Amino acid sequence: MKLRLLTGLMMGTLMSVVMSGFITLVNTGFDSQFHIRWATAWVLAWLIAVPLAVLVGPIARRWAERLAGM
Repeated sequence: MKLRLLTGLMMGTLMSVVMSGFITLVNTGFDSQFHIRWATAWVLAWLIAVPLAVLVGPIARRWAERLAGM
């Protein structure tokens, strides 16, 4: 359970940082307020991504193992 939570926390954090930054940049461009928009988007994304990664991660792993024939 500890590994599952830690993995979900790390995966959700990394994915939300990268995705929110990229989408914010594409949608609004880079200017002096970019970091504020990115931080706001990241907090919202993190609140969704971490619980989702914790809950869905094990299911995705089982599906991947089946597809890989494991």
